[in-house]
Amino acid sequence: MFAISNLSISHYEAQIFFNSENLVSFLANLSCHLFGQNDFAVRLPFLLIHLINCIIMYRYSKLILKRKGDRLLCVSIYMFLPGTMVSAIVVNEAGIILFFTLLFLYLYESKRSFISYMVLTIALFVDSAFGILYLGVLFYAIYDKKRNLAIVAIVLLMISIIFYNYDIHGKPRGYFLDAVGIYAAVFSLFGFLFFIYAVYRIWIKERKSLLWFIVITAFLLSLILSFRQRFDIEKFLPFATIAVPLIVKVFFSSQRIRLPKFRKKHNFFGLLTLIFLAIHSFFIINSQILYPIVFKNEPSRHFIYKFDIAKDLANELKSKDINSVITLDSELRVRLKFYGIQSGGRYILSSENIGISKHEIDIVKFGNTVVKFYLL
Repeated sequence: MFAISNLSISHYEAQIFFNSENLVSFLANLSCHLFGQNDFAVRLPFLLIHLINCIIMYRYSKLILKRKGDRLLCVSIYMFLPGTMVSAIVVNEAGIILFFTLLFLYLYESKRSFISYMVLTIALFVDSAFGILYLGVLFYAIYDKKRNLAIVAIVLLMISIIFYNYDIHGKPRGYFLDAVGIYAAVFSLFGFLFFIYAVYRIWIKERKSLLWFIVITAFLLSLILSFRQRFDIEKFLPFATIAVPLIVKVFFSSQRIRLPKFRKKHNFFGLLTLIFLAIHSFFIINSQILYPIVFKNEPSRHFIYKFDIAKDLANELKSKDINSVITLDSELRVRLKFYGIQSGGRYILSSENIGISKHEIDIVKFGNTVVKFYLL
């Protein structure tokens, strides 16, 4: 809730809210209709979905991790992964993708195949990202000789390809390092290294589960695509974050086969990973303190900048009894609209002093001026 209070709606979120016709937009608009048009209301559905996903993750982890302490650690790591934390406080489809994927996994592994197939089918109409899920499920079904599951997966995959017309065209360019960097940010640095270690160890030494096939399919497919073109990697990330039970299982399996005196290396790297995860989580929640520390001279380079400024600017305008402005910045215009500042009126809003300004508005964070606006 504290993190949400420090956010403004981004241009991407505002476009979803005002101009999209999908489940994400429907949930955001419904919440604002019930609780008022504000940052808490627009993000509430995705925070609730995140909490539901954590419950499903715990129940699903019971099928993989036998010790209660391991399951609690698994869910705690999942909750505080930078990627899942962001999905909980930003208007986006990641939480919905995670919900359907985790629900399918839990139902299928609990031997409720028919219901799990229904979940897969419903997911087809929710988001194009589930084509990745169907591909991973198909690979598993072939590997484990699950005929019925293979038929369902291939039918849904073909319909998804026809219905969504995935774009794999474009001028070949390499974005591999960008993709790796995004994954490292989603997991935190050492968390990503553990992720690589876990999926690789299972690949060469252990029996492959349905979860593993979904994770490795999304991960490798995203890396392969990154060699050719820029693509919507956000569609792939949710399928990687559900690997947490695998990471925890592989870590403790490797640690516990050793005598206590030989576990120091595992304990050290495990603790280091949790420390880095805690640091990442802290700066996501308290992101604005980085303005004067890291981004004092170039605040616009802060990763939170696109989710900042608009609410503070709208409040400053309202304090001056200004409810409409003219601005050439189309992205800022739609963001201000969310906070009740309409387009038009007698004032021109600019971030550059192009004339004799009537008012100046400084947006200040922790004593550091992030941006200055002029009313002409």
